[in-house]
Amino acid sequence: MDVTRRDSRTASPVDSIWRDLPEHVFRQHLVSLQERTGPTPMDPQAFSIGEWLSISPPVNESHVLSVDLEQHLADDFAFLAAVAEGAQSVAAVCIEEHSQTSGMTLRFAAMDISKNETVKRALQGMCSILSRAATLVSDESPSDQITPLFHHIIQLHFYRLLARLRSPKWEKPKFLSKSHKKPLWKDFANLVHRAQHTYAKKEKVTRGMVESRVKELATVYKHFEASEDQMSSMMELVDASFRFSSAEEIMDYAQRLQNNTKHTHQVASAIKTLRQIQKIASYRRICLSLVSAARQYPTLFQQVTIEYLVPYKEVPTSIGYHEWATTCHVHAEVQLAVYYDLNRNYRPRCIGTSKWLCYLCYQFLSAHNQFFPSKTHGRIFDQWTVPDLVEFSEALVQYYRRILKEMDGVVLQQIESEPQVRRLQRMTSCDFGGFDQI
Repeated sequence: MDVTRRDSRTASPVDSIWRDLPEHVFRQHLVSLQERTGPTPMDPQAFSIGEWLSISPPVNESHVLSVDLEQHLADDFAFLAAVAEGAQSVAAVCIEEHSQTSGMTLRFAAMDISKNETVKRALQGMCSILSRAATLVSDESPSDQITPLFHHIIQLHFYRLLARLRSPKWEKPKFLSKSHKKPLWKDFANLVHRAQHTYAKKEKVTRGMVESRVKELATVYKHFEASEDQMSSMMELVDASFRFSSAEEIMDYAQRLQNNTKHTHQVASAIKTLRQIQKIASYRRICLSLVSAARQYPTLFQQVTIEYLVPYKEVPTSIGYHEWATTCHVHAEVQLAVYYDLNRNYRPRCIGTSKWLCYLCYQFLSAHNQFFPSKTHGRIFDQWTVPDLVEFSEALVQYYRRILKEMDGVVLQQIESEPQVRRLQRMTSCDFGGFDQI
């Protein structure tokens, strides 16, 4: 018996949120949608906070943070909590501001964080550094906290960074043992080659700057592979990636590639390489961003409390698009939404995520209408479900029934109205930095 996970099916049949729309019917509709559209029923999208605020219910709590900053910081903390690859490591977090006293609570949800003591200790250490940054005296420099925070971040994510680099130093997990992708820096030659086709002759100087920056970054990446001081050289690599991604000519180059009407394999590959560099750069950007926020909002960061939701058990299913999909899971975003529906003492406006919302989490939060659904990669994972708990009030049961019915209606409408098309699968991690729309 798994005592570290909650039972997600405790309601009686008559009180079930699935009473009016049986779950097997809902799930069969999801399979039909995938058969129609493939794994990505909608295009990736990022949404406007202003538009959401105009239709969302008013929030009673007073907030120090703006909605966009709350989303930004929550995404950053979620990104730091997602240490490993795979669905089990997708993290979500809400920020609870303490209005009566100083400080805030970070409430995390994920499948594997609550029992990973290494991650929990690392996150607590990072928050302690941010608390010190919030209380710096006038003669102290923020850099005094940036360096130790950056070290903590790189130390925690070192293995994942090796994976992002496709480094020979990376020990592949078993499910990737047969893949043989070359190291990331070997893709940089395509970036140089694409630049030659992207700029006009009169833009020779700009093209030269782009090519020079790419070659300089390749040198740093190759140096890491040869270095024995892995920690210092990894910090240097991430910092160099951040400077590269933040350079105006690189942001312009990325935008030109994105606007290229001839989306050849080479162009798509170049965009993917830039995205991967950007993700590596995120570890530096987040470090700087969090220290800056701690300095700007000291009353919040002086006392940071971390709480973790207990994840839910898997739910068996016989309906799935893939034969191997025999269990359903409560995604981290849904865990948080349900928690705050049951505990109404405080209602955050945002749910930060380490990856963009999947199709079903986006549809759920849109129908739920209490949290800003910031962005979705549009991909559907039909092994998705919602807790069905005995502690739900009658009003909450009716609320979830309405949400599920609304979601099912959207799915059925797409099945009927959309042409049979298979969209390209996009990268699903949250994109950060200067060209996060590419």
